[in-house]
Amino acid sequence: MCALIVGEFDKLRPTVNFADTTIAAPDYTWGPRIIPDYHFIYILSGTAELRVGNQSFELRSGDLALYGGGIPMMLCNKSKDSPYIYYSIHFQWDSESAIPIHPSPRMLYCGEDEMNQDPVALSINMQDGDSITLPFKIRAPHLEDMISQVVSEYQQQSFGYEIVLRGRMSLLLAALLYYLREEREPESKRKIMPALQLLEQHLDRVWSVAELAQACGYQTAYFTELFKKAMGATPKSYMLEQRIRHAKRLLLAGESIDGIASKLGYGSSHYFHRSFKEETGMTPSEFRMNNR
Repeated sequence: MCALIVGEFDKLRPTVNFADTTIAAPDYTWGPRIIPDYHFIYILSGTAELRVGNQSFELRSGDLALYGGGIPMMLCNKSKDSPYIYYSIHFQWDSESAIPIHPSPRMLYCGEDEMNQDPVALSINMQDGDSITLPFKIRAPHLEDMISQVVSEYQQQSFGYEIVLRGRMSLLLAALLYYLREEREPESKRKIMPALQLLEQHLDRVWSVAELAQACGYQTAYFTELFKKAMGATPKSYMLEQRIRHAKRLLLAGESIDGIASKLGYGSSHYFHRSFKEETGMTPSEFRMNNR
């Protein structure tokens, strides 16, 4: 299956083009058509069938579907006597303007024959170098309130609603990606998550392995074994790698070397200078010069 990279999450500027609550009558079908943007469908009640290219998905209450990328789609109500109700959000992942552009005038209707192609999976790059492939369908009842807030904001269209929509959509996408990331984590990584969060939230502190193990509720030896299995490195090696990674980011952001040494708990700029060169083969100043 092909993959479409929609961008880097920390640089995205999502724009909501349309959002509403829709009641789909029995036997009603949207499509086949190609939408000009991307589409969230969240089922509130009833059952729908979504076809994306040559794949079909049954959607029930609490299911969230996502598609786009120029692939033909159909959304059907197979029931002859019962409607289904859903939230609909059309959006762009990254747009300079926050002003909505309704998708309807730019939709292209097509024939059934054009549905017989592999759908494009959407993928997004994260700021830590990871990437997440977005499924066409997930269970997401925990996101219903956030989706509802986007729909409500679009419907009210109060002063400044375009900017508020961008903020709410960013929060929704962040929550979705966090959920997908957590779901795919191996059990060993979930067990050490308290330690990873401490390391991320307190960059200026040098943690002992015993302290990290205690945060997770494990003996030091067992914690070290778990950590290496989950992260591919010992806790000490991982801590060093994380500090160097954050140091690189701060150097490129223009922070002073003394400030970085203090912020990352090195104690002195001399120690930071020596540690950075041992790990990268360059001094902090050389790294900054070479990456301008």
